[in-house]
Amino acid sequence: MNRFVSVLLGGLIAGSHVLPAFAEQPLPPKPQLIIILDDIGNNQTLGLRAVNLPAPVTLAFLPFTPFAARLAERANQQGHGIMLHAPMANESGAKLGPGALTPDMDRIHLQQTLSDSLEAIPHVQGVNNHMGSLLTQQPEAMSWVMEVLAEQDLYFVDSLTSPLSVAAENASEAGIPTVSRDVFLDNERTEESLNKQFNHALSVAKRRGHAVLIGHPYPETLSYLEQRLPTVELEGVELQRAGDYLLRQQWRTPAPELPLVSRYQLLLEPQ
Repeated sequence: MNRFVSVLLGGLIAGSHVLPAFAEQPLPPKPQLIIILDDIGNNQTLGLRAVNLPAPVTLAFLPFTPFAARLAERANQQGHGIMLHAPMANESGAKLGPGALTPDMDRIHLQQTLSDSLEAIPHVQGVNNHMGSLLTQQPEAMSWVMEVLAEQDLYFVDSLTSPLSVAAENASEAGIPTVSRDVFLDNERTEESLNKQFNHALSVAKRRGHAVLIGHPYPETLSYLEQRLPTVELEGVELQRAGDYLLRQQWRTPAPELPLVSRYQLLLEPQ
């Protein structure tokens, strides 16, 4: 009698449980897709459509906008993730609005501005950058940002609006849960382009284990997501809020799926 049969029969005869080697093993986790919708707070109608999306997403709210606080409350009730979409200085000089973080600020001013913005968003769990192609290149300024996030136990998502961003590196050094954007969904808003970008994000998730997809509350984007989200898990991918994913990963930052410059080439909007 060979050893495998002998051990198995011995366990059965003794009425004991089978050895751990033969115990049922847990299934590997499904690939994770993190969908973030930026720029929430200025438009109530579109914001409510985002809040009512039929699957867990993460909504990033612009501070001090007319509907941000109320929509964040509703989003929390619906089970979505809540982020501050922190305005940060950009290379194009585009206007940032209230709560802007800029390179001319000293540490006290920058950190107080960020703290005020965080306080304005109920149930906030993390931060990502609105624009920020200039500020995210500044190691000192980003280290000040991360000090505030560390004090409040928040995570950071680098929207990766510059190939020279040091934001994720600063976050990791500060012990802050962090991940970076992989794909922008709606630089072009045709159905063909939305479908192409969404499918690209699914491919990244299946190949690497996760992907971060960032979109905006455009009518075209919301209509697409309203139709697509209910079927995502049938495609073998699990939708995750950003905070839940980072908690599961024990605050580790996986290596990027593509070279940084290649990923940056997907950017078309002003940064």
